Amino acid sequence: MKVRSLAIWLGILPIALGASFFAACGGDDDDGGSSGGGGGTGSDAAFVADICKAGAKFSKDLESASSNISSTDPKEIAAKFAKPFEDFSNAFSRAKPPKDLAAWHKDASAKLKDAVAQLKKGDAESGFFAGDEPFPDPPKDASDRLSKIAEKNKDCQDSDFNFGQ
Repeated sequence: MKVRSLAIWLGILPIALGASFFAACGGDDDDGGSSGGGGGTGSDAAFVADICKAGAKFSKDLESASSNISSTDPKEIAAKFAKPFEDFSNAFSRAKPPKDLAAWHKDASAKLKDAVAQLKKGDAESGFFAGDEPFPDPPKDASDRLSKIAEKNKDCQDSDFNFGQ
């Protein structure tokens, strides 16, 4: 099984989203809130579990949204993808990162929130969606450590994902 890094995994999603646009046009919650970004108080294992659980659900939600496109209007298509991105963004933001990932997590959460806002406006071509890897890489030391945990996590395996670079 080919395992993808967090940045590549999320970077592929805008490409997949773009492909869905072209195809259609051509013919765990601790506090209940959606803001946050954790304060650097989480354990490695809990953070990996939360991110991978959200990622596995996100993959399924994107697949479902892609298969149910009946419109050729790019704004309507973007709106259809907004809900899976919003759900993932909220779950990602609620995850409590370990202390050494707090700043990265805050930045990554903000980028996801911006992507959701873009989709809700019907824009899937600029900002977050314009680059090949719009998502920041986690710090190398942390990604190596979390990758070892992700290798044993079923949700990470199901979503073909780890924290490596």
